[in-house]
Amino acid sequence: KALLNEFAEAFYSADKVIITDIYAAREKDPGDIHSKDLVEKLYQNHVDATYISNFEDITEYLKKHVQANDLVITAGAGTIFKVAEALVEEK
Repeated sequence: KALLNEFAEAFYSADKVIITDIYAAREKDPGDIHSKDLVEKLYQNHVDATYISNFEDITEYLKKHVQANDLVITAGAGTIFKVAEALVEEK
Protein backbone atom coordinates (compact mmCIF):
# COMPACT_ATOMS: atom_id res chain seq x y z
CA LYS A 1 0.00 0.00 0.00
CA ALA A 2 2.82 2.37 0.89
CA LEU A 3 4.39 1.92 -2.57
CA LEU A 4 1.21 2.04 -4.67
CA ASN A 5 2.20 5.20 -6.54
CA GLU A 6 5.74 3.95 -7.14
CA PHE A 7 4.46 0.64 -8.52
CA ALA A 8 2.02 2.56 -10.72
CA GLU A 9 4.96 4.45 -12.25
CA ALA A 10 7.35 1.49 -12.51
CA PHE A 11 5.68 -0.09 -15.55
CA TYR A 12 5.44 3.01 -17.75
CA SER A 13 7.30 1.43 -20.69
CA ALA A 14 5.56 -1.96 -20.68
CA ASP A 15 3.24 -2.76 -23.55
CA LYS A 16 0.97 -4.82 -21.31
CA VAL A 17 0.94 -5.46 -17.56
CA ILE A 18 -0.97 -8.27 -15.88
CA ILE A 19 -1.53 -7.87 -12.16
CA THR A 20 -2.64 -10.76 -9.97
CA ASP A 21 -3.57 -10.89 -6.31
CA ILE A 22 -1.27 -9.35 -3.72
CA TYR A 23 0.85 -11.94 -1.98
CA ALA A 24 0.87 -11.55 1.78
CA ALA A 25 4.04 -13.26 2.97
CA ARG A 26 4.24 -13.13 6.74
CA GLU A 27 1.75 -10.39 7.36
CA LYS A 28 -2.01 -10.74 7.52
CA ASP A 29 -3.88 -9.03 4.68
CA PRO A 30 -5.97 -6.27 6.28
CA GLY A 31 -7.95 -5.87 3.05
CA ASP A 32 -7.35 -2.13 2.73
CA ILE A 33 -5.66 -2.44 -0.68
CA HIS A 34 -6.39 -4.65 -3.67
CA SER A 35 -4.56 -5.42 -6.88
CA LYS A 36 -7.37 -3.68 -8.75
CA ASP A 37 -6.25 -0.45 -7.05
CA LEU A 38 -2.89 -0.80 -8.77
CA VAL A 39 -4.52 -1.62 -12.11
CA GLU A 40 -6.59 1.56 -11.80
CA LYS A 41 -3.47 3.63 -11.04
CA LEU A 42 -1.66 2.06 -14.00
CA TYR A 43 -4.62 2.86 -16.23
CA GLN A 44 -4.51 6.48 -15.02
CA ASN A 45 -0.81 6.50 -16.03
CA HIS A 46 -1.76 5.29 -19.54
CA VAL A 47 -0.44 1.75 -18.97
CA ASP A 48 -2.39 -1.11 -20.52
CA ALA A 49 -3.02 -3.17 -17.38
CA THR A 50 -5.32 -6.07 -16.60
CA TYR A 51 -6.19 -7.83 -13.37
CA ILE A 52 -6.31 -11.63 -13.54
CA SER A 53 -6.77 -13.41 -10.24
CA ASN A 54 -5.39 -16.89 -10.84
CA PHE A 55 -2.26 -18.26 -12.44
CA GLU A 56 -4.05 -20.68 -14.77
CA ASP A 57 -6.01 -17.82 -16.33
CA ILE A 58 -2.84 -15.73 -16.65
CA THR A 59 -1.13 -18.63 -18.44
CA GLU A 60 -4.08 -19.06 -20.80
CA TYR A 61 -4.18 -15.31 -21.49
CA LEU A 62 -0.48 -15.30 -22.33
CA LYS A 63 -0.75 -18.35 -24.58
CA LYS A 64 -3.44 -16.54 -26.59
CA HIS A 65 -1.73 -13.14 -26.79
CA VAL A 66 2.05 -13.58 -26.77
CA GLN A 67 3.63 -13.39 -30.21
CA ALA A 68 7.04 -14.23 -31.59
CA ASN A 69 9.80 -12.00 -30.16
CA ASP A 70 7.66 -10.83 -27.23
CA LEU A 71 9.36 -10.68 -23.85
CA VAL A 72 7.37 -11.98 -20.90
CA ILE A 73 8.62 -11.21 -17.39
CA THR A 74 7.10 -12.69 -14.27
CA ALA A 75 8.03 -10.82 -11.12
CA GLY A 76 6.73 -10.78 -7.60
CA ALA A 77 6.66 -12.56 -4.32
CA GLY A 78 5.30 -16.00 -3.77
CA THR A 79 4.80 -18.53 -6.53
CA ILE A 80 4.29 -16.30 -9.58
CA PHE A 81 7.20 -18.18 -11.18
CA LYS A 82 4.72 -21.01 -11.80
CA VAL A 83 3.24 -18.99 -14.65
CA ALA A 84 6.59 -18.98 -16.46
CA GLU A 85 7.08 -22.68 -15.75
CA ALA A 86 3.65 -23.47 -17.17
CA LEU A 87 4.42 -21.51 -20.35
CA VAL A 88 7.76 -23.27 -20.81
CA GLU A 89 6.17 -26.68 -20.26
CA GLU A 90 3.80 -25.96 -23.16
CA LYS A 91 6.68 -25.80 -25.64
